Amino acid sequence: MLKYQWNIIGQDNTLKALEQDLASGKLSHAYLFEGTDNVGKFTAAKIFAHIAQCPNDFCHTCSTCLEIEKGYHSDTIEVADDGESIKIEAVREALAKLNLSKQSPYKIFLVQNIERMTTEAANAILKTLEDPPENVMFLLTTSRLQDVLPTIISRVRVMHFHRLSDEQVKEVLLQLFPLAEPAMMDLIATYAVGKPGKAYRLMHEPGLLETYQKRYTAFDVLLQKRDVADGFVMVNDLVKSAKEEENAHELNDFLDLFLAMVRRQMVQAHDDPEAMLRLGKLADKTLHVFDLLKRNVNTRLLLENLMLSL
Repeated sequence: MLKYQWNIIGQDNTLKALEQDLASGKLSHAYLFEGTDNVGKFTAAKIFAHIAQCPNDFCHTCSTCLEIEKGYHSDTIEVADDGESIKIEAVREALAKLNLSKQSPYKIFLVQNIERMTTEAANAILKTLEDPPENVMFLLTTSRLQDVLPTIISRVRVMHFHRLSDEQVKEVLLQLFPLAEPAMMDLIATYAVGKPGKAYRLMHEPGLLETYQKRYTAFDVLLQKRDVADGFVMVNDLVKSAKEEENAHELNDFLDLFLAMVRRQMVQAHDDPEAMLRLGKLADKTLHVFDLLKRNVNTRLLLENLMLSL
């Protein structure tokens, strides 16, 4: 049983470990919350900051809690992900604040998606991690653990967050939308591919849900026909759309949905070992493309190569 209300489903073991650290008073000077996007990492990090700083055991109502929630608490310095790289100037400015006098138990440096840091910014963080000031705590998150400097990883306590099962995603939706149609929750849980944040977004954006439904159907046809030419047309439309709209989520949405359909067809092909092997390799390759896209590898080439694996 968790003591605090984290509002995060499916990550109880990780949250219990955090609560044990809080209860013992033996907090690490640095935590790294890692896992795929939309599974609650940054939410957990921010709540952890609330609990550590609040004089009333995370009361939600005191000035400390309200200021942390709004992002302007003087002793909780937050660097949120704006989709751009985190540059050395922003890190230096934040680190300088750690040496100022404090009113709270800690000076907390809360950074979202540290894999976006430039090399200079990451090295600046590393220097402070090697010799941290007293009562300073780093709460860092990443969706790409492999892109974080090994020297940083060696100096932090890593907390793992994972994708949820479809049933767990539906549990989240049922709590938030008790009047929603069960068929819709089943559909959205499939599309979300284990990411409750994505499921929540789909419930709130009917236009996006409609786009997902159309694309999911198209992927079903594509995987059954295994027509590479059709796959290339999809890739061309996607790359053009993502570029025109400057939508950083478009590519991830495409791959999430493609992976969902691959997994569905794997279930349907459970009596066909050859199809299972082919689809399993395609699922693995899709996950690999996720990784490579975040390394700024040529998007079109990656996706066309994925289509060649049909």
